[in-house]
Amino acid sequence: MRIPRIVLAALLVLMLMAGPTFAGQDKQFRGKVDGHTRGAVLFKAFAEGLKPESVEMILDEEPDETGRVRHLYMDLYGCELGGVRIERLEIEAFDTNFTDPGSWESSGPDIEDMLSVNARATILEEDVNRAISDAAFGDDDGNWHGLSLDFSNDGVYARGYYTVRLLFKLDILIELEGRFGIVGGKQVWLEDYIMKVNRVDLPEVLTDRAISQIQPIIDLNEFVFPLTLRTVIHEDDRVILESRSLPNPFDGIRYSYRAERD
Repeated sequence: MRIPRIVLAALLVLMLMAGPTFAGQDKQFRGKVDGHTRGAVLFKAFAEGLKPESVEMILDEEPDETGRVRHLYMDLYGCELGGVRIERLEIEAFDTNFTDPGSWESSGPDIEDMLSVNARATILEEDVNRAISDAAFGDDDGNWHGLSLDFSNDGVYARGYYTVRLLFKLDILIELEGRFGIVGGKQVWLEDYIMKVNRVDLPEVLTDRAISQIQPIIDLNEFVFPLTLRTVIHEDDRVILESRSLPNPFDGIRYSYRAERD
């Protein structure tokens, strides 16, 4: 069966017309983000500023000349916020007004106002373990050793030994139990905690003084999107932080980036 020439011609015209629309809707980068469209410059700022291992950004349409983005979704793996590696961070923002696009390449985009933002962050035990060890039990004096941290559905448990050198050398066992909670919608604090020294509970005043040195555990105040987190979910090897409404991807213009491996 032959297709009439007029039908073939019509199909060809449709393909030519559709080509520029659909081609380039999925822009992929590796190691470096190139491009000078507003969407590419915005994406480059996120990729270079947050330094994720990989990231995908979806826009319903390119940012307009004022820097307004109606609908945006980002899915980041392996970025670092507040001194802690975030395994996965999802953001969905609505009606976001960024600063003048003319300044994005020089000073980076900043948010002037937005309607709302939804977020979900997954943080692994091993990454919090590394961060809290560096912050709370730093090796400046060389007296801490044998540190470990364990997540569970009930919260978090940490332990380590502190070496006291007076007339003799003594290792003191420090244990800490608690849960993560949200403070101000942007910070993760250790709450409902108990600290023990050699299996004996410390007085509340001394415990509060010790814990205050590591609070907040995670601080997202400097993150470009004004997040408001509501919920902490404790699991066996991770914690999940969520806003009241959860982010969801949608069909649109996709930008994706993967960092070069060393």
